[in-house]
Amino acid sequence: ILCATIVAMLLVKMFNRGRTTNAFYVMWFGTFVALVISLYGNNSNPDKPLEIFSGMLVYDTFGIYMRRLLLLFALLFATFTQISGVPHRKHSTEFFTLVLGAVLGMCLMVSANHMLIVFLGIEMASVPSYVLVGIIKQRRQGAEAALKFAVFGAGAAGVMLYGISLLVGTLGSAHFPTMSAQLAAAIADQRSVVLMLAGLMVGVGLAFKLSAVPFHFWAPDVFEGAPAEVGAFLSIASKAAALGL
Repeated sequence: ILCATIVAMLLVKMFNRGRTTNAFYVMWFGTFVALVISLYGNNSNPDKPLEIFSGMLVYDTFGIYMRRLLLLFALLFATFTQISGVPHRKHSTEFFTLVLGAVLGMCLMVSANHMLIVFLGIEMASVPSYVLVGIIKQRRQGAEAALKFAVFGAGAAGVMLYGISLLVGTLGSAHFPTMSAQLAAAIADQRSVVLMLAGLMVGVGLAFKLSAVPFHFWAPDVFEGAPAEVGAFLSIASKAAALGL
């Protein structure tokens, strides 16, 4: 539903009447439908975790709760931006497309059951965030903050990806349940040093998203340069997704 909402916002802008339409209404309606179906859809609270998409994602009560939280925040966030006037109506399509793209990545993060989805979800959440920080073009602080955020984010992503490659190579799988089953054997074979190094590297990526010490050095510049609304988005949604992951 979030993907369909993104496509709908982009398609509406192709028509003459749609160019003057505020994308807020399309975004709000699509996110509201997604939240309602998450709350009242069939099998909305499974009895046990269910692997879907060939084990890439897991459908469980924790993931459902976190997705509901993220969708609810997206609704509140869109409402607050509409009240404050950020973004301008003619830039609303790009703004809300980036927001929903980031929320989609965060929903993948909290439902990940495979290392590939972990990296994909984090990057889907991060890359739109870099652009959102510098969304006000005339603001020099915003441009500087967006550049610093992108550079630090790329460095953290590279370290995390190397850690993921070490984990997957050592354990022979990127599937979470299979990896956990292999951990005992790997430690018994004295591969614990590699696993500790890999876990530390993956932790770098998550600590960056959480602004956890000592990977919080990007936060002051980014939150000072970003619009207040984007600061709220980064301080709540991205932190919830990283904590959920």
